[in-house]
Amino acid sequence: MYGSFTTSSKIFHHASDPDEFVRNQYFPVDHIFGAGIDLRRSIESIGIQLGINVDYISKSEQFNFPVTTSRTVPASDGFIAIPVELSGYFIIPVGDELVQLYMGGGIGMYIGHRRYAIADVEAPALGKQVQTGIHIVSGVQYSIIPALALRSEIKFRNVQFETTNKFLKSSAQYKGLNISLPQQPITSRVNIDGMLVTFGIVYIF
Repeated sequence: MYGSFTTSSKIFHHASDPDEFVRNQYFPVDHIFGAGIDLRRSIESIGIQLGINVDYISKSEQFNFPVTTSRTVPASDGFIAIPVELSGYFIIPVGDELVQLYMGGGIGMYIGHRRYAIADVEAPALGKQVQTGIHIVSGVQYSIIPALALRSEIKFRNVQFETTNKFLKSSAQYKGLNISLPQQPITSRVNIDGMLVTFGIVYIF
């Protein structure tokens, strides 16, 4: 098991707009903490490992949404993402039984959706989208005892998926103010394109 830190991500609010300038506008969501689990099997005869890992990444940013020229209401924008990745790792011989260096890469399947709310009213996602991508990784593992080790990694990947949300109500009340909510489906693209740093505990069996 491990904890993770992702440096940056973007939510493109108008992913299907025909105007390129509008389509490329985004809302940044940075400094994202997550958690995951990683299972690996060593093939010692050729010095490689094969593994599968599952991450859970979630974050929302708060901001003020203008409803009149002088009034705003609280809103939030963010996402939930679950990357599932298959990787191969090449063990780099360093001549130290306690320290293991490795590098590798693989393919991933990325499941997720946008979380969007205005005045505490959430626009639920209309299903979860699945996309695929590749990644590269390097890491170091330090053995504490034969069955326990510490591991740290740096991973570069481009997690992205499209998501569609829709408000189920046409209006909301917030502190006596009536707020009209958009009724058309909102299609967005989430791009988690930053560097991922992980640190965890390894149980060897």
